[in-house]
Amino acid sequence: MGLAASQARFLGITARKSNIEYEGQQVNQQRTALAEEVNSLYNKLLSLDVPVAPDATKYYETNYSFSLTNTSGYDGDYLIKNYYQNDDGSYYMNVERSYKKNVAVGTLLANATINSEDVESGKKYTLNTTEGSFELHSNAQNSSSMIQLINNTYGEGTITDDELYYYQDSQGVTHYIAKSVVESYSKEEPIDINSYITDNKDVTENIILQSATVELDANGRFAKISAKDPNTGLTLFNSAEIDTSRVYDQEGYDAALRDYTMSKEEYDKMIADLNAQTDSLQQEDKVLELRLNQIDTEQQALQTELEAVKKVLDDNIEATFKTFS
Repeated sequence: MGLAASQARFLGITARKSNIEYEGQQVNQQRTALAEEVNSLYNKLLSLDVPVAPDATKYYETNYSFSLTNTSGYDGDYLIKNYYQNDDGSYYMNVERSYKKNVAVGTLLANATINSEDVESGKKYTLNTTEGSFELHSNAQNSSSMIQLINNTYGEGTITDDELYYYQDSQGVTHYIAKSVVESYSKEEPIDINSYITDNKDVTENIILQSATVELDANGRFAKISAKDPNTGLTLFNSAEIDTSRVYDQEGYDAALRDYTMSKEEYDKMIADLNAQTDSLQQEDKVLELRLNQIDTEQQALQTELEAVKKVLDDNIEATFKTFS
């Protein structure tokens, strides 16, 4: 191979070697970028909040309750809903009271008529309804208490009469009607009449105890409770025995379990997506790694050929200088 040919071959191999090195740098940069993406996905994976299944043992709560009788208006069953301790050691409590309360229940007799007739004792009134005809009786003896009950239930002034009439229906239930209604509308024409019955209803109400005194048992749980009326200072109840019970909040646990199941499904999907993206990037990296190995092999071959051509070139130069020396 002549000097000129060797020089041309040397330059060509050098150029090819430079191109291969540049391509190798580009591949390394791509692999570095892929590694940064994989690292970013890994950081996302670490930042995910792992769902934790609800602990069934944490859905038990301690309930305090007590019952009162013969307390001048405070009888009933009590449930302590929530409380906190005051600075003086007493307790501020929100208490739910359940008890029976006698109330007046209004009923409407639609399209009724009232007939009247003179009798020796005065007037006789007859009420005609869709259920039948009923004789109306004066209720002078019990009128005041029933009028008070009606006004307490529906508001003062609902009944302004000083007397009521009553009748018993086919079920034996006593109905009360205002005296003014009976005596003013004793005509044979249809009218709507308000009547009232009594009913002993279950009532629930919240009571605030601002400074209840509590005695604790050996386990530190409520054992007895005493309280006074905050307005009058009078004792409402004294050393009432407190019952302790543990109640399991099944509804609360089920709700927490549903939330956990949904969170776990979302978490599993995010994990699967991140793993899929990571696998895809790793596949790309493997392709680039193979290409880098090929570049390395090709570079080594070019380096070997370059050294061989350089030796030939050196030999040609040395031979040429000897010829002209």
